[in-house]
Amino acid sequence: MLKVEYERLKEEQVRRIGFRDNLIYVALGVAGAIFAFYFGKEERQYVLLIPPFALSVLGWTYLVNDEKISSIGRYIRERLLPDIRSRSGSSATTLGWESYHRSDSNRVWRKIAQSVVDIGTFCLPSAVSLAIFFGKGDAGTSGWLLGSCEALAVIALIGAFVHISDYSRDNTP
Repeated sequence: MLKVEYERLKEEQVRRIGFRDNLIYVALGVAGAIFAFYFGKEERQYVLLIPPFALSVLGWTYLVNDEKISSIGRYIRERLLPDIRSRSGSSATTLGWESYHRSDSNRVWRKIAQSVVDIGTFCLPSAVSLAIFFGKGDAGTSGWLLGSCEALAVIALIGAFVHISDYSRDNTP
């Protein structure tokens, strides 16, 4: 039963990784298409409010998936592996990759760099879009209200990327 549970968790983890990674391409496509549309013709100021909304939704989806991927790994390391080891009576490193890949000396740097890339992918285009939108000066009341709400969502997403990312290392060599 434990082996089946492990296999299913790993399958879910792999599916979520694929889905999460595809969101990056969707985010880049959405931002690129909207900026191309905006800069292609005369006045389309309100089009600039689309990237913050779309990229915030995609960013939150990416972040939730990333957190679930990490949670599956944590569950395997903290709950499933100790149970497998206790039932097998073996002190050998069972499924050692679950901890080993988290122990390399560059993990913290890589996780920080990944957070910067994630913020750049999902939040930077939104911030640029909002800066251009507000910089035009003629946003009107509804534009300011909507744009302000979107700016708060982008700020919250940045905070979530920094807060939720698992920067820890395992001490397993």
